[in-house]
Amino acid sequence: MVLITNGNKTNSIMRFIKFIVPAILSLTLLFSCVKKDNTVYENAEDMVTAAKAEVNTMSMEELKALIDNHTEIQIIDCREDYDFMLGHISGSIHIPRGLLEFSSKLSNRRIKTLVIGNEVGSGALAIQSLKLLKYSNCYMLDFSWFDWEATYPELVEQGMGETAPAPVKKESSGGGCGG
Repeated sequence: MVLITNGNKTNSIMRFIKFIVPAILSLTLLFSCVKKDNTVYENAEDMVTAAKAEVNTMSMEELKALIDNHTEIQIIDCREDYDFMLGHISGSIHIPRGLLEFSSKLSNRRIKTLVIGNEVGSGALAIQSLKLLKYSNCYMLDFSWFDWEATYPELVEQGMGETAPAPVKKESSGGGCGG
């Protein structure tokens, strides 16, 4: 028995298969590589616990060694203004957690980025945001601010540092209606 086929029809089917199979494979690979996390948490504590489980941490002694060795690092203090003003690690960059994604104070994604937050876990959440912004070399400082202040008082600064707005100068009145 001999099968006789139409050559044009066979060529069309083969061209279609050569196009559609790679296209389907490409789309399958593309969508299987995209990480989509639809996790919903019962409360903030659960969200922080999950974040802490995914971040790299650094001890107080490891940070001190980096400072002593003059390693290029950037330290983000994501505590609130009041806490930062009372005291912070010398040279740290103050970016409150709620403003981190919008800050122009960070630009170098290649250097080690260390984050100190408050006692309820803002540092872990900050690192998750930084990772989404392509900061890959991030560590949460795994100690309290108070421990750092007590152990290394020579590496503590107070005030808002360079990020404080300049005080508004009151212009003297020349008289007239304004006073």
